Amino acid sequence: MTDQQRRMGNAPLALLIFYTLFIAFVTLTPQQLDTSPEGPIGRLLEFFATHRATEWLTYERVERLANVAMFVPFGFLLALHLGRRRWWLGGVIGAAFSGAIEVFQGTVLSQTRFATVSDLITNTVGAGIGAVLALILMLLLPPEEREPVDRVVR
Repeated sequence: MTDQQRRMGNAPLALLIFYTLFIAFVTLTPQQLDTSPEGPIGRLLEFFATHRATEWLTYERVERLANVAMFVPFGFLLALHLGRRRWWLGGVIGAAFSGAIEVFQGTVLSQTRFATVSDLITNTVGAGIGAVLALILMLLLPPEEREPVDRVVR
């Protein structure tokens, strides 16, 4: 058991399970979010387009940023669960999970969803960022002090 697991218990794992189910719901259902001009995303993009400071936020850029942001918590929680020695697996498993999503979208959901390499890349970047943030947090947390073990051989 790692210091982080002793300190935080199973909270990272429990949150990771729920967050993985959330990602699956968002990415593996046949229908995408409402992206029509009348929908919430369309109205938000229209708002961004009317302001000089945010006019650069096009649909493609918002989608890529959202893909990165969606996988940051995944990589973060996974790295916390795995601990300091295996933190890097947060990015690797995030890439594999994203790859599985893209394959599923490209085969089973091909009528309503699109599998893209850019989604795979942005999701992987997000998981990697999350894993690095978790590593930084784990390095900043002081190691748990262990009680000395009195070992007497009789």
